Amino acid sequence: MRKEMLLRVALLLLPTLVLAGWALSLPLLRAAEPMMRVRLAGFDPRDLLRGHYLLARLDIAGLQPGRSGAGDCVCLTPGGADGRPGFIPLPACTPDVLSSCAYPLADPGRELRLYQSQERAVRLEALLRDAKVRVDVAVRFDGKGGIALEDVQVDGKSLPETE
Repeated sequence: MRKEMLLRVALLLLPTLVLAGWALSLPLLRAAEPMMRVRLAGFDPRDLLRGHYLLARLDIAGLQPGRSGAGDCVCLTPGGADGRPGFIPLPACTPDVLSSCAYPLADPGRELRLYQSQERAVRLEALLRDAKVRVDVAVRFDGKGGIALEDVQVDGKSLPETE
């Protein structure tokens, strides 16, 4: 009876420990990914059906605005003081080609969605319209063409949730 109870407890704890270990490893893996700050191009922060999102595109020098296509991959090159990286088109989006680039990006013209509070989104929209203000985002590259966005900044400073 006692062995059976210990076995049940072990069977309950094992998946919990595995899940907790996986969840704790995610920030460590993300921290090892290469990161670049990239300027944002125009957005509309209000999407009434799905919440309050910051809809934006990465402002990449020389890249035509609009959707490039899911099969298009580029290698971003760090940009100048204006926060606009350059790019080199990649011949394919295969793992061997993507691994040869430090900052690979699949479908570079796609719209990106960042959840923002309504108040913050309205402020960001007003700031982005001001040509004197620079709005950028930290972009982490997973090495497979995917990205993760974090920390929207205005003129190099994080915008507080409330003022």
